[in-house]
Amino acid sequence: MLSAGRQIKRKRNVPVGIGLSAELDTAMAMRTILFAFGGSIQDERHTVVLNSKNTLEAVKFVKALYQETMTPEVLAWDPSSNNRAMLAGKISLCLNAISITREGENKNIPVTPDIWLTQALRGPVRRICMEHVMDCYVIWKFAENITGAKQFLLDYIDNFREGFLGSEFYNFPCFPSTVPDLHKLIADDPKARPRDKYKVLGSLMTQATNVGYPGYANAATDEIFNTWVLNTMFAKAATGDETPENAIRAAEAACKRIFAKWRDRGLV
Repeated sequence: MLSAGRQIKRKRNVPVGIGLSAELDTAMAMRTILFAFGGSIQDERHTVVLNSKNTLEAVKFVKALYQETMTPEVLAWDPSSNNRAMLAGKISLCLNAISITREGENKNIPVTPDIWLTQALRGPVRRICMEHVMDCYVIWKFAENITGAKQFLLDYIDNFREGFLGSEFYNFPCFPSTVPDLHKLIADDPKARPRDKYKVLGSLMTQATNVGYPGYANAATDEIFNTWVLNTMFAKAATGDETPENAIRAAEAACKRIFAKWRDRGLV
């Protein structure tokens, strides 16, 4: 990615477009890169392990990627910035869900057939990626029709093939048996050009993970995500505001404070 990004920017003046700001897509992208390099916020026992050699290599990689292939615009991006930039032909690569290609198809944007999808890129340690968003359904104790709400969720999940098709392959099933012909559907989509453009999503099903990897997501990893701790770490190092080592130490200290707070409450 770094090598190709350098060449495209030098020859075509088209930068890579991966956010480095306080927003959702940046948080997803930075975790994908961190995990691919073998780093993580916590281990399987929910111990903070961010300050590691693997994390340092990931941060150095993002610094090189920013300085050699990107522009300062990514420091102020919002979640839709990479969509707009890609569909306008202003960036060569981004990390995102299929909202970009689906928007292009739905709006008949001419550049869309030239935008391709790929499986997760292999890092020095593993091939892995973040799920873009994950749904979690709850029913309030004070709901007026708890029985009906439970039945609705059961019916919805049990009939998820319709939900999968309705989302245009955006929402994947938690239970694969509910969409038994999934691979056939994604291999032949009449809206896509070519029709098998979304076939690659079949590989991503076995490569995606959660924000708590390699452990479970918990209250602490959730707060770290929503307060952009990793976003800030990568951005400060990328711009040179901090050395990679100092940026990592500051982020780990923030993670440890957050873990300690939630551990005291029995939620880690």
